[in-house]
Amino acid sequence: MTQRNCPKCGDSLGPQFARLKMMNCPSCGTSLFVQDDQMRLAGEQGVMHDVPLLFGLGDRVVIGGLTYHPVGHARYSYGRGTWDEFWTTSDTGAGRWISVDEGDVVVQEPLDGGMPAFSTPPALGSAFRCLDGHFTVTEAEEATCVALRGNFPDLLLIGEVHHFINATAADATLLSGEFGPDGARWFLGEWVDPFDVRVDRR
Repeated sequence: MTQRNCPKCGDSLGPQFARLKMMNCPSCGTSLFVQDDQMRLAGEQGVMHDVPLLFGLGDRVVIGGLTYHPVGHARYSYGRGTWDEFWTTSDTGAGRWISVDEGDVVVQEPLDGGMPAFSTPPALGSAFRCLDGHFTVTEAEEATCVALRGNFPDLLLIGEVHHFINATAADATLLSGEFGPDGARWFLGEWVDPFDVRVDRR
């Protein structure tokens, strides 16, 4: 596999760029994104203010017997506060998002098929059917990306505004929708008791 070089410092990025849309150069820390199979500067990373976190980049996180490795950290502001989204890899190679918001923890996987056909966010309280389940929208927020660190499977931009919804099924399964300039993306997962999260610090 062809290796690419950082357009800022010139160092090799290794083959990992092929699996990512956004990453940090391991040598100079510059935020980069893939466009037309080339690495380009991604712009600002924002200020990641120090706040107490359940875990961070480089830690080893064990939930329900599965191990996750946080490699990307995005922070979103929704006016009243912020929440943190971590892109993680696992020992099986599968990528998952782990959201942490004021002690609430959610592990979700991106959906590639079977998504609801909404072009705009459904209203709070709306009910719909998806993936053989019935979901009700229990939360709807508008949020702005304020800081980024690490590697991601998608291009994220500081200052970009997204509309998020959380919809819950009777068995507590959580379906989240993210609506932005490029359309809707959906994620399926479940709430996790933070006391069931084991963290091995880097």
